[in-house]
Amino acid sequence: MREKIIELLEPKDAAHIWEIGPGLGAMTAHLVETDSRLTLFEIDKMFIKYLRQVFEIRSGVKIIGGDVLKTWKEVFFSDGMPDRIIGNLPYNSAAAIIASFIESGNLPPRMVYTVQKEVGERMVAGPGTKDYSAFSVLCGFACDVRDCGNVAPGCFYPQPHVTSKIVLMTPRGSGDLSLLPLVSSFTRAVFASRRKTIRNNLINSTWTRDIDPQRLWALLGESGIDPEGRGETIAVEDIVGFVKKAAPYKHDV
Repeated sequence: MREKIIELLEPKDAAHIWEIGPGLGAMTAHLVETDSRLTLFEIDKMFIKYLRQVFEIRSGVKIIGGDVLKTWKEVFFSDGMPDRIIGNLPYNSAAAIIASFIESGNLPPRMVYTVQKEVGERMVAGPGTKDYSAFSVLCGFACDVRDCGNVAPGCFYPQPHVTSKIVLMTPRGSGDLSLLPLVSSFTRAVFASRRKTIRNNLINSTWTRDIDPQRLWALLGESGIDPEGRGETIAVEDIVGFVKKAAPYKHDV
């Protein structure tokens, strides 16, 4: 499993690698052999102590203690975007971490994450499936997302109670991240209630404040989106097409 993840990451082409949740350094031991600079983000104090004893003595290894959601931006602004990110992400905050990176434009050429299987399934889900969500749209808008297989609980220490999934993310070269605030705003609105139509969800959102409803429904139709349909049926490409048409009218994000 470790060899597969390293192969997916392609670390030899990276000058600076972030590792999130290194634990006892099983992956770190492979990464230090690549001669890349390593920044390790770890929240567990006992693991931090061990990592400092084993790895921080080596040149080019820096350990950041604490919740990565609270610490990564300072490193990003001081050191710049990494060339790779690898992470065995905490199950309760994996989606929040990935969303935070995307929304802030922290998208290096290759990112390999190990996440809870259910989170991974949401990341790769397509429209019309039960796992398709606002998070699916966010991931699919910013990146090509590839399911690289499941990982049994016994592959980890300490052993979790759930199956994990390996996911490879590579940024879409054609993606315009300046559209991301509007894509996020629209997606959150249409997924607000899965039982409601797109029209009814938008009526209760900020979108009808800035855009006359009749114009809004017309723009949706021009983008191939049926206002009487539901959010989980809309492809990412259709959302982007609509946002481009609606952007001149929307000023609150």
